[in-house]
Amino acid sequence: ARRTGTAYSYGSHGYPLYFQATSKSEDVSPQPTYMMHDVDDITCREVSIDVDTVGPVTILEATAESQEVLVDAALALDDEEVIVGGPPHLQLDVGDPYGSVLWPAASAVSNHLMKSNHEDRSRHTLLELGTGTGLVAISAAIAGYKTVIATDYESVPLRLLEYSAAKLNGEDTDLTSRITTSKLDICDFGVPLPDADIVVAADIMYEPKTGRATAHRAVEALRRGSRVIIGCSPGRPGRPAFLEELRELIPGIEADFVDAEGTTCSGPRHELVCGKDSASISEKPKMLLVALMDLSPDCVPAASST
Repeated sequence: ARRTGTAYSYGSHGYPLYFQATSKSEDVSPQPTYMMHDVDDITCREVSIDVDTVGPVTILEATAESQEVLVDAALALDDEEVIVGGPPHLQLDVGDPYGSVLWPAASAVSNHLMKSNHEDRSRHTLLELGTGTGLVAISAAIAGYKTVIATDYESVPLRLLEYSAAKLNGEDTDLTSRITTSKLDICDFGVPLPDADIVVAADIMYEPKTGRATAHRAVEALRRGSRVIIGCSPGRPGRPAFLEELRELIPGIEADFVDAEGTTCSGPRHELVCGKDSASISEKPKMLLVALMDLSPDCVPAASST
């Protein structure tokens, strides 16, 4: 529900704004203050997540108002309508507003990656599929990976990630020299994955189609020698399709999800972005078990490696 009496203080375009949710009722407890940013007319709030060995990582997610604009753009695209008069950067490429907010598997994948990869990161390239707000990609860049390739099939989340990488993670830290952003549709198999030592994906299996596509991309990465890490929050419809497709593509592969600790998200969510009964959100962040899979190239049976 939208609060009444909300007060905004706006700064120059592209610079921080401060937001204080207040109420005209004297009986209501003070609401938290958030640092706000305007990125190409998308109003966002800062979200800081503690990542193992890295510390606080700050990303941006769209406010409730901006989510509503993006949902309207997605519905218009689905209906093949043209939005007249709106800023061109608020149009969506394929009609997916979900990458404008954070999801639980991103924290689980980030923590697992930091705890399990103790090799010389400065020599490794990491590729993220469906990066969304970019928590995993930014964490990897802070941790010292030589190159981080953050991909998504929507340009809106890529712009939010670029802003976060350039301005929000330390006064003297510009991570854009390590992070490259690129549009990539995992369902378009005519476009190969960029070369990388590690391929990661967090919460991209929202439907059976993307679950099957994730399986194809995982096999593509494994067969060229990449390690693959996949995180999936509870209730994602694409997870069963992913497992079925993976086992069909590589008969005999030993691949199962295990429970890993993630964190629920507490920011506002449009009802068409995340249902009110979803396990992914809570009033305050709390631990949430997320399904995680970590595959190395040697898990592919020799007869299936070509």
